[in-house]
Amino acid sequence: MLRDVFYIGGYDPRSYRYYYMLLKKNLLKQNAINNLNLEISSCINKAQTPFCKITHQQSLSYYYFLEWNAIVKKYWSKNLLDFILDFIYFLKMYILSGIFVTFIKESKVQLVAGLYPIFYFIFGYSIAFVLAYFVFLTLKEWNLFVGIFIVIVMIFVCSKLIIYGGKKIAVFWLSNIYVFCAKYALNKIDEMGYLNESFAKVIYEKFKEHQNIRDYELILSAHSVGTILAVNVVAKVITMANQEGISLEKFKLLTLGECIPLVSFQKNYQAFREDLELLVNTPIVWFDITSAIDGACFPLVDFIKIAKIEAKFPPIYLPARFHKLFTPQSYKKIRKNRYLAHFLYLYATEIIGVYDYFNFIGGADTLEAKLLRSKNE
Repeated sequence: MLRDVFYIGGYDPRSYRYYYMLLKKNLLKQNAINNLNLEISSCINKAQTPFCKITHQQSLSYYYFLEWNAIVKKYWSKNLLDFILDFIYFLKMYILSGIFVTFIKESKVQLVAGLYPIFYFIFGYSIAFVLAYFVFLTLKEWNLFVGIFIVIVMIFVCSKLIIYGGKKIAVFWLSNIYVFCAKYALNKIDEMGYLNESFAKVIYEKFKEHQNIRDYELILSAHSVGTILAVNVVAKVITMANQEGISLEKFKLLTLGECIPLVSFQKNYQAFREDLELLVNTPIVWFDITSAIDGACFPLVDFIKIAKIEAKFPPIYLPARFHKLFTPQSYKKIRKNRYLAHFLYLYATEIIGVYDYFNFIGGADTLEAKLLRSKNE
């Protein structure tokens, strides 16, 4: 079997090299669990799109990394002013706009995740200012100017500590994601139109090249914020295929840890809605896999129904069931690690189960043959 896999990562400034190493490490580790004995080549970056080969006795997969980390770096919050502006924009787009009501109704955990950076920021500075106030009261009687100087130094040091801590526990990463998605819904990220168009062209040309091969499939695998991009990319692929009368029967979409509602819940997202509507009314296999322990996704939320979109071919929503793929001891640790839980879809497991990313992208048989049976398990 021949397979082309195109991977769109989430909101991450790291390059394809990081994701290749993550793929290689966990694919080889998973061989001990699934006994597929997959082999992975070195990453070839001389082509337009970096890729590697994944070899199985009965299949050959080309795994392409669709990069957009340069755009992420441009919009990545880097300093205190950026973080403050992020918080203000979050309040405007998610609270003052009123869409928090939809979040409360459909996915409370994700609203809390969005508010978490604000709580962290306010709590951190509240402690800093209270400490600075008492230090000032103590020192002002001795030397007013020294007291003022010490307070300024304390606020500066506390700011550094708050930012450092926020980066370590991915607080500002979360706020950055929420802000980026709100701007994306309003088409305020200028580079995304060209990027999505270029992704679609690369995917479509490869699909068109191999579509007549009997045992063939193309999987667009997207994770986190990458799932939002995937909606627009697939819509463009559909448009190109319709213009040339090409069937997309062998085209598959796999969304992991999606956060599509960060765009689809927005009040002004007409262009995205149109692409979403086109996608779910085209006969394409679409699996949407999420997990309740992933605080940065929307587990089993039917965002198509919530958006009141009539769909002939809606996504097949499936739980990852990570609790069945790891030992109780490991699972307990994973639940405490918010960052790891969000990336767990790309990791090797400890126990064999239906969810096996490396089987999906490298094993024999089609994606739907591997996943549809999970609905009955």
